Amino acid sequence: MKNNSTWENFLKPVVVLVVICIVASAALAGTNQLTAPIIKAQEEAAANAAYLEVLPEADGFEEITDFQSSNVTKALKATNGAGWVIQAYGKGFGGDVPVVVAFDSEGTILKVKFMENSETAGFGQKLADPADADGQKLAESFVGKSGTLEAGDVDMISGVTVSSKAALSAVNSAVNCFNEVALGQAAVVEEEQLTPDQALESMELTEIEIPEGLTGAWETANGTTVLRTEANGYEYETAPLDVLVELDADGNILNVWVGTDGQTAGIGDQAGGAEYLNQYKGVLGEAGLDGVDTISGATQSTRGVKKGVRKCIQAFVAMYPDCAAATAVAPEGGDAESEAASSEAAVETVTLSDEACKAVLPDATTFEAVESATSGVQAAVKADTGWVIQASAKGFGGQVPVIVGLDADGAIVGVSFPENSETAGYGAQLYEEGNESAAALAASLVGKSGEVAIGDVDAISGATISSKAVVEAVNTALSCYNEVALGQAPAADEGSEGTDLSSMSAEEARAALAPGATLTQITAPEGLTDAWQGDDGSYVLYAEDKGYEYSTKPLNVAVGFDANGAITGVWVDVSGQTAGIGDQAAGADYLGQYTGITDEAGLDGVDTIAGATESTRGVKKAVRKCIQAYAAGLAS
Repeated sequence: MKNNSTWENFLKPVVVLVVICIVASAALAGTNQLTAPIIKAQEEAAANAAYLEVLPEADGFEEITDFQSSNVTKALKATNGAGWVIQAYGKGFGGDVPVVVAFDSEGTILKVKFMENSETAGFGQKLADPADADGQKLAESFVGKSGTLEAGDVDMISGVTVSSKAALSAVNSAVNCFNEVALGQAAVVEEEQLTPDQALESMELTEIEIPEGLTGAWETANGTTVLRTEANGYEYETAPLDVLVELDADGNILNVWVGTDGQTAGIGDQAGGAEYLNQYKGVLGEAGLDGVDTISGATQSTRGVKKGVRKCIQAFVAMYPDCAAATAVAPEGGDAESEAASSEAAVETVTLSDEACKAVLPDATTFEAVESATSGVQAAVKADTGWVIQASAKGFGGQVPVIVGLDADGAIVGVSFPENSETAGYGAQLYEEGNESAAALAASLVGKSGEVAIGDVDAISGATISSKAVVEAVNTALSCYNEVALGQAPAADEGSEGTDLSSMSAEEARAALAPGATLTQITAPEGLTDAWQGDDGSYVLYAEDKGYEYSTKPLNVAVGFDANGAITGVWVDVSGQTAGIGDQAAGADYLGQYTGITDEAGLDGVDTIAGATESTRGVKKAVRKCIQAYAAGLAS
């Protein structure tokens, strides 16, 4: 009787549950086996329908599998010669953003279709919604275009920056694949960027004493030094940037790896990408950091990386005081710190009245001025309900001031625009009483925090430069809040990046491009406009190419080469380009990217300037001509 009770009360329920689990698992496995082929067939049918939708003239497709282009899932050639269909993807906020693109036989885009994605509902998912006007407008804006495209070439969706960039990246990947499979061009293969931990695992290391302020230090079997540190990125409180730097015996940077966990997907995590980090390779000493550009829209993260690399350079110099990095000097015009100081001096400090404060923080009753070390801040005020900060940034006609009210958590409550020196009818609209465009821009900033991009706000039509200045000033105010309210390190102005040749005459720039050399004019190679040879084996070559106003005056570009064929600098005459837009192509920030490049492949790491795409592309084409001419007949 007792045994029967044990069976009924204890063993039988267990056996029953086990049997049920086995039966259920078998049923699920069977169901999966039955449905998996059906689901796969449905997905393939949807994809095939998309292929025919974008290229309805095709009578069938031949799949091309022998390609190497990155971020492409399928390449199809129409069997009747109607064109090509390529499916690619870009990295979005919530995962991959797939796109199907149809091309004609010449590479012109015929149609773009966005497939289903995992982006945020109401934002990135607008892409795949055929009823959404913004998503369809973006898709249609690709039609008729060819070649690699920039954000300014298409109708990006306002407020959906990351997903729009992912869609643009996917289309460009499709373009790259078309160029490979249809035109026989070299494949564009993205360089895989290791994380700091992966990089350490790939090396044979010996631990050494960790310098103060760093988190790790090693010597490699090859005699290089690897240093690790943390730096302040966009979300430092939850996850700092993890920066790993490898240096040779002289202190030249060989590699930089960055862990961006905690940074915003598709924005701040660009600071860990190969395109950005490759700028650090070959940098010698802190002075060399002046040639490393930040990424627009990921300013705090990329500046954070630069600060981390600077810490590692400083530690290396302290470890090896006789190394070449210890004696490297800043480029002509001063180092980053002195330039930052002069930049700060150009921003006038002001005193905010209680009335001005209440205009952007209406529920506050008490106000107390505080000091701030953040570059670009004109005034900082602590209120009983939040903060009021005035900052300014360079516009078309001078500094553009902005007053920002923030609540205790750092979210923008209100924005006002004091008087500025911008052009009447354009940037001057900001301070015009009752101006609807200015009011819309201010309203679009309310509720935002962290870092704001120009695509996140309602910029004033026709006043792009002034609108960008407003966004930059607002970001300065948000950085100031991080300093005064959260106790974070103040955001210093990184200053002008590289030697500024823009104010030099052609003759002065020629001498600066071949420092110390005696130059003699020689016959210009075919395709160039002028050429000079130095007695030390250096060259200065000139070329023209199309800028924005080519019909009236082309861009005149001078490129210096040292005796080893490395670019020493680039000078550009932009007198025919639009002030404040195309003339950015002559700025040190942009031109500093060319220094050190030795061949055409190096031009892939040079970014164009949003809003000055034609001018900066023209400069790159002219530089390419000079590199080709040097390689063809001048290289020793």
